[in-house]
Amino acid sequence: MIDKGQFLRATYLFNIALTIVGVMFKIYHYPNGETFIFFAIVAMMTYSLPVLLEVFRSTRIGISEKLMWVTGMLCLTPIAGYLYVFKARTRIANSEKPK
Repeated sequence: MIDKGQFLRATYLFNIALTIVGVMFKIYHYPNGETFIFFAIVAMMTYSLPVLLEVFRSTRIGISEKLMWVTGMLCLTPIAGYLYVFKARTRIANSEKPK
């Protein structure tokens, strides 16, 4: 069974791949570029909503850091998503065991 960390990593990478393909389709004026970008937005919500829930429920970080993560996920989702999913999740999420 896939754990939540693997799910977040997979959906983040899937989102980045769909975004790149959609942007390339739009640049080259190929058909269905909007479709790829639409599914990229759906994939972005698929990993950003669980991330926001983890941040809100976390007891390991203070309110100021929670506000920083929420602002980052709302304004700079690809960058904040990468930093959270690959770098900071083990420190923030309550369900993760510290290594």
